[in-house]
Amino acid sequence: MELQITVRNRLASCAPAIIVCGNTGDAVRFDTDAEWDAFPEKTAHFAYCRDGTEYHVGVPFSGDRCVMPAVYGTDLLAVGLEAGTVRTTAPARIPCIPGITELQGEPYQPEPEIYHEAAEMLARIRGGFENTVCLAADSDGDYIATADGFCIACKEY
Repeated sequence: MELQITVRNRLASCAPAIIVCGNTGDAVRFDTDAEWDAFPEKTAHFAYCRDGTEYHVGVPFSGDRCVMPAVYGTDLLAVGLEAGTVRTTAPARIPCIPGITELQGEPYQPEPEIYHEAAEMLARIRGGFENTVCLAADSDGDYIATADGFCIACKEY
């Protein structure tokens, strides 16, 4: 995604956008007024608060575009600009939402007995082990039973 930030009279504003926390590779394109023309080298400033701690990242760039650093655990990002003795007096304020990497928790790992209990239950329901589905899986998570029900891991039907 590329954010469009306009700077006029040292005030930054952004077209409506939402940043997804944890994303990398996003960029910002600055549209500045004539006051900034004398400065080909600029620094974009990205500031946000996460769990009561303030974070600030300055990104030097030339031209009108820079890569935006990934932000985490915030609902608002402030973006400003600085070059020489000129800087924005008010940043653009952009809302943020959590990305999928922000929502990770501990992966659920069922106890190994659950698989055996499920196989036994299927055997009881279907009337015998030969008609059940083998729940064993290889290291890639693929089931390892043949079409006729032979379990490659257990070496039995």
